[in-house]
Amino acid sequence: MKPSPRLAAALNIWPSYKARDFSEQVRNLFNDRAEAWGRNYKPQGKLTWRLHQFCSVLGEFASPPAEVLDFGCGTGHLAKHLGEHHYVLTACDLADQMIRTARRVFGDTDIKWKTLPAAWRHLPFVDRSFDAVVASSVLEYVGDLELVFGELARVLRDGGVLIFNVPNPKNGRRKREDWAKRMTRRAWIRRAVCTIPRVQRYLTYLGLSNNRFPLGEWEKRASRHGFQRMHAGHRSANRPLFLFAFQKNALTEHIGQRQAGSPV
Repeated sequence: MKPSPRLAAALNIWPSYKARDFSEQVRNLFNDRAEAWGRNYKPQGKLTWRLHQFCSVLGEFASPPAEVLDFGCGTGHLAKHLGEHHYVLTACDLADQMIRTARRVFGDTDIKWKTLPAAWRHLPFVDRSFDAVVASSVLEYVGDLELVFGELARVLRDGGVLIFNVPNPKNGRRKREDWAKRMTRRAWIRRAVCTIPRVQRYLTYLGLSNNRFPLGEWEKRASRHGFQRMHAGHRSANRPLFLFAFQKNALTEHIGQRQAGSPV
């Protein structure tokens, strides 16, 4: 029996899937989680620490009332937290159910919410709209990373800061996840595990968490779009997620002009 197209695409069982299909898979993954996602941000929630980390790092580089874009905002908890610290927030996501939940919980008064099409190629913001962009566990799910870096550079003002976190390949948990991804490339293993719903969900997540690079590769890719890494003491080499802070170089206007990046 064949797995569903949705699961098959996430596991790369059918390698002919196009970029739009990948984005739709990501949207579906997070839409399915929209109603329950807010539990992660309760006072003792497993993701609450991210709110404080992003706010602390943002405060090092941009002071309120700086205009901030929360790219891949999910249910809006990070945007709400930053807004409570007097930043001016715009938040966008391609998961329409996530945006719908955010609007229901937090309203439309203090945050501008934007739903992106699954196959978006151009962010709905004019050039140099924001002083900062934050992206919490987003860039690992991006199908066209060059496009995203280019668009984030476009909507940032010169000297603006881009703050994002990504899976840290040096962490033990990430090494185990990479092992699981390699093992499930074998057809007979995929057929066996696809019968277990919980394992299906886990492998769907792993299949869509597509961008897992050495940390120096992230810096190299960002530098192509005029981003220079900001060196600060807020990162740990052993955590499951690695936090980057980049500043947009005011002298770089075109994609590809900067090729150099310092390895981590």
